[in-house]
Amino acid sequence: MRYQMMRGLRKHISGINMTTIAIIKNYKKSNIREKIMKKFLKNLSKILFVSFIAFPAFGDTIKVGFPVPLTGEYAPYAEIQGAKCMAEIINKNGGVNGKKFELLVQDTGTDTQTAISLTEKFLEQGVIAIGTIPFSDTMIPVAQIAAGYGVTILQAQSTQVEMHTGIVDNFISNVSPDPFTAAAAAEYALSEGVKNVVLLTSDDGGSWSAKTPLWFGEVIENGGGKVLSKMNFSIPTSDWSPQVAEMKKLSTTPDAVYISSIMPDVGVLIRQMKAAGIDAWVFGSDGLDDPSLDSVADSDKSILDKVAFGTLAPSQPGSAMQAFQKECKAMGMPVDGMFPALGADVIMAIAYAVEKTGGTDPEAIRKALRDADSIPVRTVESVSFKKNKSHAERSVPVIGFKDGVRVLLSNTIPSFVPSWK
Repeated sequence: MRYQMMRGLRKHISGINMTTIAIIKNYKKSNIREKIMKKFLKNLSKILFVSFIAFPAFGDTIKVGFPVPLTGEYAPYAEIQGAKCMAEIINKNGGVNGKKFELLVQDTGTDTQTAISLTEKFLEQGVIAIGTIPFSDTMIPVAQIAAGYGVTILQAQSTQVEMHTGIVDNFISNVSPDPFTAAAAAEYALSEGVKNVVLLTSDDGGSWSAKTPLWFGEVIENGGGKVLSKMNFSIPTSDWSPQVAEMKKLSTTPDAVYISSIMPDVGVLIRQMKAAGIDAWVFGSDGLDDPSLDSVADSDKSILDKVAFGTLAPSQPGSAMQAFQKECKAMGMPVDGMFPALGADVIMAIAYAVEKTGGTDPEAIRKALRDADSIPVRTVESVSFKKNKSHAERSVPVIGFKDGVRVLLSNTIPSFVPSWK
């Protein structure tokens, strides 16, 4: 669209040049110089005025598109609250090289086709980056469409490995893929003496719920432990009695159970295991990084003492994320939970690239992101895409609980990550 408008502007300018030539010729043939020049200048000012209205200057704003789930079951994973708050903070401080952020936001629900249609709409409006539903069946077609415009899918919270297999080249995730969160949780489990584990797997959440437990188990076995059993479940699940009964029948008591699923399902699992007398750790993925998990301890502060999860950014009291949430709340822009907060990192990364390149060319933005040794963000100190290109290199926190309050158990880049590409 930008080039169509510039071609139109050139046609206007060409028209002005032809008018100039014609008037000069007429001037040579007549004695009414003053009248012709006045008329020419009047018409010239009109043409230029209309031209600049029809063809506005580009680069005055930094447009980022968010066809994201604001309603439905995926809504808790949308990054828009944090993105809006960070954009507002940057804009209030003068923007980036004088350019202000403009976020284009519309609800997709859980529908991939809606995400695709809105992506096409936002691309025509000149966005330089897109964030969308954080699941590969949406991100892949959205990335393929955006590639035709040179635009990057810059996803705040996507951990699915499918996006890092070379299907698309214009995808960047602000976080580490699932094998890293699984490995971080497993390494902490081993440090706590965990040896025998049960893995709960489901195909309903793609590789996130099906393979992440297997990666956890691989790290446990690499550290000398053993996978006692693999048990299937469905998402959602409100009754875990079949799986709990199966655990009770095992000849070896499990030290830990690993699951990559959602709340409130995992909260029910924790309660039912406790009621059945199974005193095992419950380890999980970023799906447990949901404020509703904390409420499981409302009536029993100790029930979460052996619950931990590898996640995407530290979220315990005193963390950078909580400081950001506090700042946004004071601005009247609440950011509820980790997934929304990660939107701040995306905006800061784009701001970094705009400042480095001095403009808003989307392909130059992507190159700047991938060339940087370190990019300052908000939920952690910094990230880098230089090594991995399609996902961030960043520490992976493991969050646990003490007396019902979140605590940071570890925060490192795992030393052993299972092969996943």
